[in-house]
Amino acid sequence: MESRTFILKHVLPVSRVERYWKGLEEGKIYGTRCKSCGASFYPPQADCSFCYSSDVEWVEVGGEGVVECFTRIQRPPQGFEFAGSGYTITVARFGEFKVMGWFKGEGLPKVGMRVKAETGRDESGVWKVYFVPT
Repeated sequence: MESRTFILKHVLPVSRVERYWKGLEEGKIYGTRCKSCGASFYPPQADCSFCYSSDVEWVEVGGEGVVECFTRIQRPPQGFEFAGSGYTITVARFGEFKVMGWFKGEGLPKVGMRVKAETGRDESGVWKVYFVPT
């Protein structure tokens, strides 16, 4: 059986959420909140998917979060070969925001574990959110 490399590239209109990417470079994590209906979004959205308003405000997400769930990726997908033998993606609640990031602790996280979010570049130079146990 023959296999072939299949590469997908997406062009994302990031200009309206550019503050998020600049924030990661500054060590800050941002979400958005709709001023019309109060819905919160992470990753940030420029438009509310509930009431369709474009009147959103930027909110810095920080402090201590609580792990809600995680998954261990044993066989990294195409484009993530730099991650080596596997990695753990975690979702933690920081107040009104559920934030997804890469776990940087020993072993696996536990649901209910307290974590701190930080930003950093991965091996390919992309800025990401990482969780460190507190």
